[in-house]
Order: sequence, then C-alpha cells, then structure tokens
Amino acid sequence: MPIYSPPTLFCPFSPELHPCLRQLEGETLARWEAYLGAHARHAFFQKLREARFPELLGRCHPTACPERLCLALDFLIWNFAWDDQLDVGDVSADWVREQNWQALAVLQGAQPAHDAPPLLWLLVDIRARMVERMPRAWMWRFVKACRAYFLGTWREAQVRGDRLRLDVASYIELRRLSVGTSMVFTQVEAIEDFVLPDEVLSHPALVRLMHTATDVIAWANDLFSFAQDREDAFHPNLVFSLQHERGIGLRDALGLAVRMHDTAVRCFLLREAGLPSFGEHDASVSRLVLGLRRWMRANVDWSLETGRYQEAPDGAEHSRVA
Repeated sequence: MPIYSPPTLFCPFSPELHPCLRQLEGETLARWEAYLGAHARHAFFQKLREARFPELLGRCHPTACPERLCLALDFLIWNFAWDDQLDVGDVSADWVREQNWQALAVLQGAQPAHDAPPLLWLLVDIRARMVERMPRAWMWRFVKACRAYFLGTWREAQVRGDRLRLDVASYIELRRLSVGTSMVFTQVEAIEDFVLPDEVLSHPALVRLMHTATDVIAWANDLFSFAQDREDAFHPNLVFSLQHERGIGLRDALGLAVRMHDTAVRCFLLREAGLPSFGEHDASVSRLVLGLRRWMRANVDWSLETGRYQEAPDGAEHSRVA
C-alpha cells in the first residue's frame, strides 16, 4: 500500500501550552514507574513516553492547577494502560466487556478481588482522590461517562470480532461512545474547578455543541489512525463506512471524511455563537465551551507532533492544520 500521510484539517482555534509542561512530564513518568514497578512491561513504558499525555492535557488545560492536572493525567494514563492490557491479540468481545465492567464497578465504589490486576487497585486510589475533590453529582456523571466509553469499546470489539461493516449512521452512533470525549469533557469541570448543574448540561443547545465537538475529534482521530486501521478492513473507521455505504473509492472516501470534519468544525462555531444565556451560569458555560475548543485543537496538534497514528516518510510535512 502507498504511504499514507494525514490530510490538512480545518482547525481555527489557537494552540496553547501549559508553562509547567516539562515538569509535569518528568513527574508523571516517575509517578507511574513507582505505581506499577515490576508489574509493568518495558514496552508499556516506552509507549507511555512516546504518547506524551502530559503534552495533550497541557494543551487542553494551559492555565490549570498542576495538582488537578496530575489527577486527570493519572486517569488518562490509567485508561491508556487499561486499553493496552485489553489489546493483547484476538480477545473476545465478551472478555472485553467483563474487564470493562470490573473497572466500572471500581469507579462505582466496589473493591476489586484480592487477585485482581494491579491496574484495578490503582483505579481504587484514583477514584478516591476524585471523590475527595469533587461533589457526588459530578462523580455520578463521570461514572456515567465512563460507562458510555466502556460500552463503546465493547461494541467495537463486537464489530471487529463479527467482521461487520457498519453503515455511516451506525458508525457515528458507536464512535460517539468509543472516542471517549464523554469522559474528558466531564473532566473539564474538575480540572478547571467549576461544576455546572444537570439542568444546564442537559440543555439541548449545549448537548448539540458537545456532540459536534465529539464528532470533530472522532473524525480527526479516524483520519490520523487510518494508516493503522486499514491493516484490518473491519476495524471501525469513518473512512471505511463511507467507502462501503456509498460504493466509492478510497481517495473519495478520505476526501469526504475530511469535509465532514471541516463541516463539523464550522457547525460548532455556528452553534457556539447561537448558545442562549444560562443566567448566573454563563461564566462557567463559557469555560466549558473554551475547554471544548481547546480539546479540538489539542487533539490535532498532539496527534501530529507526537507521531501518534502517523505513517509518513522521513522529512514529510507535519504542518497539517488550516
């Protein structure tokens, strides 16, 4: 197959970076080496260094308190390690579901079995730190967000295992779960130190805005990961669903996916401009919306700069943001 290089994507949001990024990176790696020690595979730590998750969150939250960023980083890396543990070959969807439901039980307050994997015991500690800092209503919403993500990863495993080709509508429904934005958008409140009431978060205009930001991130990720995903024609990816449903060639499907991404960005801008007033909560809503904008931009910059998902020749152009 010819070498694939990610296309240029429309992303008009300004890039930002936390001033304490290098300190966060060093402390995070040291902390995780202490957390897992001999239990961790060397390959995992190499992948962790290359992933540069502190840079991702440092771009998403450039002014946040380092202590709050550390907790969010620990959960982000925990999720990365958990997915890495599940991605160990030809495992069944039922096994993925069982593992995910064990993690969900811990997030709901259950204690793992005495012989449970170290990552589950680590999640007990992460959850305790969250409960200490955040109100019960927020924690319930976060657990609900994690449940949606776990459901999405299980359903993706079903699709791969059953060798299914999803139509576009079915794929969008699945991808909105498996992309994980439900978790990170909920964490914006925890990291930026505000909490919105459920009646504001459930307002249709705000729900639509978050769905649109989710689509932007999902379509960008599908385009960035396409080089890897095409190794398995049944791996869920927007490009494959477009190609299958519309009976078009690969180049046309890729171009259409780019246009869908760029259209979603413009739709976000229009919906943001049309948000109603939320009275006393306007300032907090603005902070949430800023968090969505930062996540869309950070996801693109981090994906390109870390080389995550990329398959490009040496010296290839990496400035792919319009």
